[in-house]
Amino acid sequence: MKQQVSEIEKEIETVVESDKPLAERLEYVLSIPGVGMITAVTVVAETNGFATINGIKQLTGFAGLDVKIAESGKWKGKSKISKKGNRYIRKVLMFPAFSFIKCNDKTKKHYERLAEKKGVKMVAAVAIHRKLLGLMYTLWKKQEMFAEQP
Repeated sequence: MKQQVSEIEKEIETVVESDKPLAERLEYVLSIPGVGMITAVTVVAETNGFATINGIKQLTGFAGLDVKIAESGKWKGKSKISKKGNRYIRKVLMFPAFSFIKCNDKTKKHYERLAEKKGVKMVAAVAIHRKLLGLMYTLWKKQEMFAEQP
């Protein structure tokens, strides 16, 4: 099983390296701490290189990370993510988001503040998913490397 996984990862890297423009643009996304080749390739492939995405809000909706509020008349339910979007993007962002929290002090403080405010760590984690996805989109479009803000 592990051998098959490593063979597939090598094939992905070979395909990426054979396409120079793709490899150059992926370097911008890979400059984010915690984001690896599989994550970057999956997000770029599932969004078709962000070709039809016109903004971060549209991208979060496409990924199913947008917030929906269930309500009817006077009754107001809890807000949740819609999950109507691409499940592969949501799934592949899970571990990189937690790595990004560990590696980036500003994000770690943001996560801790949200977790304390909401009382549920997973809600804060989903906020970091959205932030990470938006960062990937921005770096891809602007063709810039990740630079940590002081």
